Amino acid sequence: MDETLYRESTPMHIILVRHGETAYNAIGRYQGHMQISLNDTGFAQATRVGERLQHHHFAAIYSSDLLRAVQTANAIAAHHHQPVSELAGFREIDVGLWEHLTVAEIAAQFPTDFAAYRTKPGRTIYTGGESYAQMQTRAMQALATIMQRHDEHDTICVVCHGGTIRAIVCAVLDLDIDNYTQMWIDNCALTTLIQQHGKLRLGNLNDNAHAETH
Repeated sequence: MDETLYRESTPMHIILVRHGETAYNAIGRYQGHMQISLNDTGFAQATRVGERLQHHHFAAIYSSDLLRAVQTANAIAAHHHQPVSELAGFREIDVGLWEHLTVAEIAAQFPTDFAAYRTKPGRTIYTGGESYAQMQTRAMQALATIMQRHDEHDTICVVCHGGTIRAIVCAVLDLDIDNYTQMWIDNCALTTLIQQHGKLRLGNLNDNAHAETH
């Protein structure tokens, strides 16, 4: 097929990548907006997802401005000779005073707020932070911003966070934000959105096949 015709028939693809593992991921502590590095496992995961995506032709590579996402994005960008553009709108949810804590510690220290969260996980504001609904709004604004920058046939990579991806997927599928708890996104897994004829669709969710290649 003629390359021009193929391109014109190809819709926009947005590949969302969760960052690699951190020390807090490994022990179940909330990270939120803290600047924490990938651990050794996380760097290995980032290397593998970079290899998985090396043959894609990205019009741009975007990242949350949090370190763990930027490090993962850099591992992908190394195969494409492209800069990483950072956008704060793709940050993880701001967990406020729950940062550094485990679920058990949160339940003990903030019982009222945690009970509210268990009832309405998408709309309860984390103590001193934000709600998933608030985070979803800024993440979708960031997504709209980058989509407006690019041609309708481009493929774009966005490295961000498990919470951010789940919030975006809820918006794309028109699900109540409370349903984000029914999804899981592995470290460095791929979730693909497809934009065509003015409609944003979910292509795949939590594709982590490359995790078993090494």
